[in-house]
Amino acid sequence: MDESLGQAWDRFKGLLRKTPIHRFDQPTRLTLFLAGLKSQSKLMLDASTGGSIKWKTPEEAYKLIENMAANDNEAYTERAHSQKKGILEL
Repeated sequence: MDESLGQAWDRFKGLLRKTPIHRFDQPTRLTLFLAGLKSQSKLMLDASTGGSIKWKTPEEAYKLIENMAANDNEAYTERAHSQKKGILEL
């Protein structure tokens, strides 16, 4: 599946909501999410931290991922609305 960071984050949060009995702590949830990302998304997160997202506290990492995912989802929505049917705009 070739999904954006925003799509991956939304899907991950949805899976957590569907399985509340697991009650993973925040560091475990973060590790699980990062392990499932495509390398391009991991590189983008690492670049945004100036090193590695794993050097951030779980709270800092979650905030960063939330912000980046929200921006990614907004950009995706804008691109989807700006394209005319049958015409690819670059």
